[in-house]
Amino acid sequence: MIILPQRFLVFCVIFLSSQPLYADLVQKSAPEVADTTDLTVSLLKVVGGLLLVVLAILGSAWLYRRYGNLAPISNDALKVIGGVSMGQKERVVLMQVGEEQILLGVSPGRIQRLHVLQNNIEITAQDNSKDKAFSTQLNAMLKRNATETEATK
Repeated sequence: MIILPQRFLVFCVIFLSSQPLYADLVQKSAPEVADTTDLTVSLLKVVGGLLLVVLAILGSAWLYRRYGNLAPISNDALKVIGGVSMGQKERVVLMQVGEEQILLGVSPGRIQRLHVLQNNIEITAQDNSKDKAFSTQLNAMLKRNATETEATK
C-alpha cells in the first residue's frame, strides 16, 4: 500500500474541486466561434500533420544513421576469427584478412598489430556452448537436473 503525503492529497482535493468553477468561467468569457466545416481547411490540416510526422521520421532516421551506432557493412575479406580478453579493456583478436591471419591488440583508443601468422590456423566447427541456442542449453540443463534428482531419490 502506498502512503501519499497529506499535502499532496490536499492539493488533489482542491484542484479537482475547482475544475467545475474554471469550466464555467471559461465558458462564459469565451466568444462564440463559428463552426468551420470547410473541407479544404480540414484536409490541409491533416496533410500538414502527416507531412510533419513523415519529416520527423526521416529526420530521426538521418540523425541515427549519421550519429548512431550502426553495424558496419559486412565484408567477406575481413573476418574476426576469435578473441580473448586480457583485462577490463584490453583484448587480443585474431583476424582473417584475405588469406592472411593477423593477431591484433585492441584497447580503448588504440589497435596494434602484434603478429602476422606464417601458417594460418585452421578453423573447425566445434560444438561450443557459446554457439548453442539458449533454449537448447536450458533444456539440456533441465534434463540433467531431472536425472540427478531422480538418482538421489
